[in-house]
Amino acid sequence: MVILYKRKLSSPRNVTSIIKSSMSETEFKFKSIHHEISLVTIIAMAQILCQGSITMSMSIMDVVLKSFPGEYQSSIKVWFMGSFALTLGTFILISGKLGDIYGLKCIFAIGWVWTCLSALLTGLSVYTHSVVFYIICRALQGIGFALLLPCGMGIIGNLYPVGFRKNFVFSIVGAAGPFGAALGALMAAVIAQLSWWPLCFFIISIIGAAFAGLTIWLIPNSINAASKDFKEFDLIGSLIGTTGLILLNIVLNQGPLAGWNKPYIIALLVISVFLIGGFFIYELKFAEYPLLPMSIFNYKIGMVLICIALGWGSFGIWQYYYWIIMLELRNYTPIAVGASYIPVLVLGIVAAMSVAFIIHRTRPSYILFAASLGFHVGCIMLAVTPVKQSYWGLTFGQLFILTWGMDLSFAAGSIILSDFLPKEHQGMAGSLVSTVVNYSVSLFLSLASNIEVETYKKVHSSIKSYRNAIYFGIGISGLGVLLAFAFILFQIFLHDKNDTLDKESNFDLQSETTQVPSDDELEK
Repeated sequence: MVILYKRKLSSPRNVTSIIKSSMSETEFKFKSIHHEISLVTIIAMAQILCQGSITMSMSIMDVVLKSFPGEYQSSIKVWFMGSFALTLGTFILISGKLGDIYGLKCIFAIGWVWTCLSALLTGLSVYTHSVVFYIICRALQGIGFALLLPCGMGIIGNLYPVGFRKNFVFSIVGAAGPFGAALGALMAAVIAQLSWWPLCFFIISIIGAAFAGLTIWLIPNSINAASKDFKEFDLIGSLIGTTGLILLNIVLNQGPLAGWNKPYIIALLVISVFLIGGFFIYELKFAEYPLLPMSIFNYKIGMVLICIALGWGSFGIWQYYYWIIMLELRNYTPIAVGASYIPVLVLGIVAAMSVAFIIHRTRPSYILFAASLGFHVGCIMLAVTPVKQSYWGLTFGQLFILTWGMDLSFAAGSIILSDFLPKEHQGMAGSLVSTVVNYSVSLFLSLASNIEVETYKKVHSSIKSYRNAIYFGIGISGLGVLLAFAFILFQIFLHDKNDTLDKESNFDLQSETTQVPSDDELEK
């Protein structure tokens, strides 16, 4: 027998009691609370290693560049992070679709295996004496995490119905991002400065192998595929779209290094534009099973994704030039810069965990506005920070503010899209947010790098060229603030009082209907 009852969540409880009392919200797919914690840890670890791999590339970029023979332009270091973010953002949408077709657990396990092998190859690239091969290996690493992130988010979306518990788990995964960014930067700096930088990647390889096994063991087989038919995968659209996005990003990153007048740069730019245009035409007119069905989009989804793209694009610019300024102009050691990221670790966890409670009490548009404002103010603070100022001045302040921007936007966006899309598209829900976050980081950073290079050619001043690039970040984050504010106005003038995206969902903390299994069902 199944008993239905109403429980009040407004009474004071600690987090542990809330989790235990809501076990039934997970539809009883966990063997125990320990099983659930282990599964969430596996998914959160993908987020930790992903963000850690990004900051790792910046904390050790000078050490890595010096380990390869030859003379290179300083701006080639953009590729150390950019190549990873490029493939991560480009392939995520495809991997989410593959997860929806072939099974989220299957693709998630493959992602761990790919991460293991690509990280091993990246560490071994030191023996090739080729910085280009190292950049290629970093791009291969991005594909591994492109398989992991959306499928991990999709698994959560499948296991949990709409409610506090689901939001709480999404917040845990969101908190894993800043935790991984801070931990990855510091640990990589320590290893590279005191030992040997390839060890950073060998450690990731070992973790990937271990978590591939844990994925097969712990994630329930009930996470089944929506369809086993390959024809539901838009192969032609995937090839056209990914090729166009990759070529465009290569052109934007390589243009300032090689020169925009080089024939191959012009040719690749033209080809990329035609491919991206052809992708949209094919998806709208000819694709039987498009990667992005237009039926899932409305103005709210569009506003959410655009605000996230502009905010995270500005954050990618801030993050890269923060490290450049600290290492080159303030002459901090990699360990010192990594240690400066510790506030991100602590505050990031607090900010992300707050989303589970905030999302119930305010509209998503307000959360996005606060996140966009955090990105904008953080970029402004970096642009006006004096080079010789103490860390405890504007430097510490911008870390505090930007952390809230990161976690409010990512966690809130993931929750909103997961609640809006049906279970058969949960892989797509994870893909949309992760694609926008990571490709925007790579895209806008490449544009900022162009501004930096062109400015330096004219004024021959590193600080002025860096700040002009940061001003571009201020501009796009400011646009994000305006769009987020417009989102709020749309809801007010359209009298849209829903907390969700045109979908009924139970976000009321005061009363939730929960299913409690009988004793016989528990024994089973």
